[in-house]
Amino acid sequence: MRSEAQRLAAPLAPGLPPEVMAALVAAWARLFGLVSFEVFGQFNGVVEARDELFTHAARRLAHEAGPVDRRRTH
Repeated sequence: MRSEAQRLAAPLAPGLPPEVMAALVAAWARLFGLVSFEVFGQFNGVVEARDELFTHAARRLAHEAGPVDRRRTH
């Protein structure tokens, strides 16, 4: 996956660590799934608190894939 992530990052963010690029692509796919489920009614009759679910899921994605400088100590 390292070489694929480097290839994807090269034109967009040269120097971005491959693990961050891979995490961003995975988060993008998961976000697309969440939006698709909402748009096409897949949560209807299953999840009543959809706003809360989306907020929770989006925050988890940001936490897991957030392109932060992991060298920072604060």
